[in-house]
Amino acid sequence: MVFRAGLMALYLFFAGAAFARGDIVVHDDLGNSVSLPGPATKVVSLYAGHSETLLAMGYGDRLVAVSQSDDGELFPGIPRLPRNFDPESIIALNPDLILSRPMLEGTHGRALDVLRRTGIPVVNLDPPVWTSLFDYVRTIGELFGDRGDVQVDLLARSIKRLFIMAETRREGGKKPVFFLETGEKGIRTCSPDSWAAGILELAGGINGASDASPLREGSPLAPYGMERLIGITPTLDIYIVQQGAMNDVTEKSVSERPWIEILRGKRILFIDERDLSRPSVYRMESTVRRLTDFFFSEDR
Repeated sequence: MVFRAGLMALYLFFAGAAFARGDIVVHDDLGNSVSLPGPATKVVSLYAGHSETLLAMGYGDRLVAVSQSDDGELFPGIPRLPRNFDPESIIALNPDLILSRPMLEGTHGRALDVLRRTGIPVVNLDPPVWTSLFDYVRTIGELFGDRGDVQVDLLARSIKRLFIMAETRREGGKKPVFFLETGEKGIRTCSPDSWAAGILELAGGINGASDASPLREGSPLAPYGMERLIGITPTLDIYIVQQGAMNDVTEKSVSERPWIEILRGKRILFIDERDLSRPSVYRMESTVRRLTDFFFSEDR
C-alpha cells in the first residue's frame, strides 16, 4: 500500500510539473502521441486545407510558412514552401509546430524525419470528412492552447446556420438532384462521404450518384462511368463541373463534348475545386452560400 501511494505521489508530482510547464499532448492520425511545451505560436503548414482552417479559426497570425499549393493572396508576406522543401529552410524559421498530413510521410518522409530529429513537433492530421470534422477542429484548438470544445461549438453553430439558411431558401420546395464531375476521363464523381458531397448536401442538394464507390478506401474520388451517368440523367436537375488540377476543363471544352446533348435541359454549374473539394473551414460558408443561391435561384 505504501509502495502504491508512493507511485501515486510520484505520478501527481510529474503531472503537476507537466501542467505547470503547460505541456500539450495530442494524438495525430498516424497514431503518434505528440507533445508541445505550450501553445503553438510559430507554425509551418504543409497542406493548404490546414492553413485555411487555421485562418478561419483565428490562428492565421501564427503561420510562419505555408505550402506551395496555398493561395498567396490569403497569406500575404508568408513564405510558400516549394513542393520538395528543404528541411534546413524550415529549421531556419524556428517553428514550434509543423502541421502535416499522413500522405506526406510517403513523399517527404526523410525531410520530416530530419525535422523531428531537431526536436520540432510534427503533427499529421488527415484532411477531414464530415464524420471527422469536429475531432479535427478540436485537435487544432488544443494545439493552439484553446479549449477544443469551444472551437467545435462555434463550428457547429456555423453549420446549423447554413443548414437553416438552405432550408429557408428552399421554402418547402423540391431539393435539386445534382451530379458532381470531379474528373472527365471515365467520368469521376465524389465519394458519398467526401467533403464535396457534404458541402453540396449542406447547401440543399441531393446527390444523384450516392451509389458511387471510392477509388480506394478513404479517397474523395469515385469512378462512375458514362453508362451509369446516362442512367441517372433523367433524375438530375444540375450538373456540376469541378475545375482545377483534378479536372482540367473549360466551359468551352465541356460545351463541345460529343455527349453534351444528354444534359440538355439541365442546369450546369462550374466551380473551382479549391472551393468545393478542399476540406477548408475557411471556404465552407462562402461555398455553401454560393451553391444555395444557385440551387434555389428564382430562375431555376
